[in-house]
Amino acid sequence: MFASKTSRILLVLALLVVLIVGGGFLAAVAGVKSLAPVRLAFHYPWSILAKDADTMNQCYDCHEPADSHTCDSCHDDHGSVEMANVPFDDLILLAGDVPEPGYIPINDILPYRDQPGTHVALLDFLADHGVTDFESVTLASRDQGFVTFERPNLTGEALLMPHVDGVRFAAENLHVSTWLKGVWRIIVVGTEKPLTLDGYRTSIGRLLLGPTRSVTIEQAVVMLKSETDGQVRKGKTASRIEGAGLADIVGDPDFDTLLVRDAEGREHTLTAAEAKGAVLAQMGRKVVLVLPRRGRAQWITDVVELVSEE
Repeated sequence: MFASKTSRILLVLALLVVLIVGGGFLAAVAGVKSLAPVRLAFHYPWSILAKDADTMNQCYDCHEPADSHTCDSCHDDHGSVEMANVPFDDLILLAGDVPEPGYIPINDILPYRDQPGTHVALLDFLADHGVTDFESVTLASRDQGFVTFERPNLTGEALLMPHVDGVRFAAENLHVSTWLKGVWRIIVVGTEKPLTLDGYRTSIGRLLLGPTRSVTIEQAVVMLKSETDGQVRKGKTASRIEGAGLADIVGDPDFDTLLVRDAEGREHTLTAAEAKGAVLAQMGRKVVLVLPRRGRAQWITDVVELVSEE
């Protein structure tokens, strides 16, 4: 009985070898230059391979085999995504010490074309937005990861490329642990320090690298009467702004009064109570002292100096 069972196993294995070798010969005759690895037949369950084969047969009922996709149809450098004519709406926030901070459509950064090598050098991207002289650049991902590079460590091989998460950063001459997927924010630290905080010179780019705080502003209750059942339903709306908290950046967190100077030389004096919870944030080209307890019209814009006083 044992010999009979062994014989059957050997027979099955022999048939497999014949099928594989014979299939390879036929493929070679047909002009196929590269064959699927033999290990596929043993690495994946046959049920999955059979299902995939059935799917391909169904596809070819409507599509020509010459139009079938390969890995290169969708993927480019370092596994990045290569898709033609896809209207991606994701945005990247360019912030810090840059001439024009704000959100930039990814499709403007990386136009999707049906060709290999779709990427842009990080230095070229920054130069296109007026950033040529800087100390460092930080890239942040959607999963809260971030990497920071000083200017001498960046070369033309540091690339931004399309990815299913929006944008991927990779560089052949940087350690792979610094490569980042899902980049959504780029913070630049410039060489100049236009802000003065109790005599200390800095910039909004440096402040945005932390610590930062988020404050809730413009909370409101909204109502709508339904045309279907006549019921009035309510909801709350609000916004969040991130910035450097006063307690983290002024020389005396227990100040009694705060003197704020703007770019036009005007001085504004706030009590500790009035300034409670305030953050210094970047809004457009301006550095703004956001006062959550006041309306937007009472915020102090284009701030250049803060002085905390007892």
